[in-house]
Amino acid sequence: MIETNLPILYLREVVLLPFNEIRLEFTEDKEKNILDISMKNYDSNILLINLADPLEEAPLINDLSNVGILAKIKSKIDLPNGITRVVLAGIDRVTISSYVEDTTVLSAFVVPTKEYDYNEVEAAALKRVLYRKLDEYIDISPYMSNTVLGRINDVKNISKLSDIIVAELPLEYKDLIKYIEITNPMVRIKNIIEDLSKEIETVRLENDIEDNLKVKLEEEQREYMLKEKIRLIKEELGETDLKEEDINKIRNKMNSLNLPDNITKRLNEEIERYSLTSSASPEVTTIRSYIDWLLALPWNNESKDITDIKKIESTLDESHFGLDSVKKRILEFIAVKKKTNTANSPILCLVGPPGVGKTSLASSIARALGKEFVKVSLGGINDEAEILGHRRTYVGASPGKIIQQMKKAKTSNPVFLIDEVDKITKDYKGDPASALLEILDKSQNNKFCDNYIEEEFDLSKVLFILTANNIEKVPAPLLDRLEIIELSSYTIYEKVSIAKYYLIPNLLEDYKVKGIKFTDEAIEKIITSYTKEAGARDLYRQIDSVIRKVIISRDRNSRVDVTPSDIEVYLGPSKYSIMANEETNKTGIVNGLAYTPYGGTILKVTCTLYPGHGNVTLTGALGDVIKESIYIALSYIKANNTKFKIDYKIFEESDFHFHIEEGAVPKDGPSAGITIVTAILSLLKNRVIDNKISMTGEITLRGKILPVGGLKEKLISAVTNGITTVYLPLELSKELILLPSEVKDRLDIVLVEDYEDVYKRLFK
Repeated sequence: MIETNLPILYLREVVLLPFNEIRLEFTEDKEKNILDISMKNYDSNILLINLADPLEEAPLINDLSNVGILAKIKSKIDLPNGITRVVLAGIDRVTISSYVEDTTVLSAFVVPTKEYDYNEVEAAALKRVLYRKLDEYIDISPYMSNTVLGRINDVKNISKLSDIIVAELPLEYKDLIKYIEITNPMVRIKNIIEDLSKEIETVRLENDIEDNLKVKLEEEQREYMLKEKIRLIKEELGETDLKEEDINKIRNKMNSLNLPDNITKRLNEEIERYSLTSSASPEVTTIRSYIDWLLALPWNNESKDITDIKKIESTLDESHFGLDSVKKRILEFIAVKKKTNTANSPILCLVGPPGVGKTSLASSIARALGKEFVKVSLGGINDEAEILGHRRTYVGASPGKIIQQMKKAKTSNPVFLIDEVDKITKDYKGDPASALLEILDKSQNNKFCDNYIEEEFDLSKVLFILTANNIEKVPAPLLDRLEIIELSSYTIYEKVSIAKYYLIPNLLEDYKVKGIKFTDEAIEKIITSYTKEAGARDLYRQIDSVIRKVIISRDRNSRVDVTPSDIEVYLGPSKYSIMANEETNKTGIVNGLAYTPYGGTILKVTCTLYPGHGNVTLTGALGDVIKESIYIALSYIKANNTKFKIDYKIFEESDFHFHIEEGAVPKDGPSAGITIVTAILSLLKNRVIDNKISMTGEITLRGKILPVGGLKEKLISAVTNGITTVYLPLELSKELILLPSEVKDRLDIVLVEDYEDVYKRLFK
């Protein structure tokens, strides 16, 4: 083979195949120089090398292909703007044997590519398949005209046939380069058939997409045209578009409110959805309801607080007697806020028995501060969605109770009462107490997000007040975020004051009557003989009953003084008797003091024995702890039988039965320890314990008396039930200082450290 030397011209992004022409424009002097050298020294012949990387400025010789295209410069025009325009005609593929680097131009020695023999029958079969594919492609594709069929109609040479067809296909640059390097025409034909098959599938998919888009656009255009016609018809008839009118009202209301930017953005999105959704669609009601909720919430609507401390104190005193600790905490909050204007609202938890005024106090606090008051009761709730709301994907979804009440408050800084927080339950639906953590945590409640609203709502300005009867049932993580204020049971003196200065005046005002007066003794008679509670609810009902009966029985405008003797006339026989007044001459019976979530109470511990073998029977709905107290008491007496002058045989030859009265009421706790020991010794030493004596304290195996809780409630119960002497653990002496004098002054309080102190007073 004869080698020929040719100058090299690099091509980027374009490919010229044999039997095809291409027009190119050049601006670089180096490329113009190559073209001039080709026309001057090489009879306009030039070697075209396509670069694999079009961005490569100076490719290495080793990276260049070993196959190029021999081309002829058919014409060359130098334009006035410095551009050189040339028309190149592809002649044939050539194989590069070597490259020659010159200072002016890169050239190469080339030889014709190898000629291949092929089977005529196979070639004819491939041409038929190729024509069928080409016809199919031309029918469905916008990228190729059927003029290509005229170009190849009389072409017999399969090499020329393949190059003409490839030049017409919309292939990518990297795929076209592949056809330069395939020198075997039969292989090129097979590759063209494969690429045509892929292109046919691609074009069919494109056509399907375009058809679907066209159908959708036609439907939207048709819907738009119909809507426009309806609008024009309504305008002609003088009717207005109800939906447009509704949207205008929404926008007017939105513009009148001081909304955060994110809520304004969300509303605009929802209004757009609302306008585009068909009125017949079920979704339109959901969207409209959601817009109403966004507009109804008090995003930036903050009420002005009353900051006059004396006025606040006066308002609280007018509505509630006592409760000094709560009132003091509210006044501290107002004082700090007045000074800094940045004080965080405290999260208070009022803990106490029913009827002591927890709920009404929260309402009074709101009134005293000039805030709105809202309330939600969580008693029995077991689904956290009740608090956090349901997602809008559910049918009938709505916001949680917190957001519902904030809508009702219409301000972003109300007093919010969360009632019965100790009665929350949890199950498979979630843990509502955990949901409350986000609401009550000061570090994150400024970004509370309800599942329905899906936008952050600031709860940091809300004054949350929680109530509970039993603090032990409030979950620990929740308890950690609360400021606990305990409201204990009312004393008889406090109840008398509440009745005189609050309950009776309010009832007389409600009934619009005057001239009815209760003596203190009459009120005390109602408290001790007709009520048995820590608070004042039942007291209110009994006084209400007396006033109604007085109104019926008295002469118009006559004055009535209600005395103790009148109470039985109006209320009937006494419902409760004073326990200490009950005569008893039985041994093995001692009064104990107990504390429940509903206040203090007296529990009679009784024991008896009968012939047996040292067995112990326990009745009275006793819990595990109180059962252990009974066993400890027995063990303590057995271990000290000599000191107590008791024959040990009695424990071996007798069975003991312990019972605590009111058997239907569950009882537990360690505070009956001292009472149980006393009851056993009373039985064994045949000594009757005075019914006016009561006691409380935990007992150890060594006889030490340990402190217990609920002291105030227990002593109030002792006073109410006529107890005169109470035995208490010595360690409770500090708590006695805080008790009201009307309780301490009516009791002989005996402080004991060891049971021997009790024994010396009662049994020696």
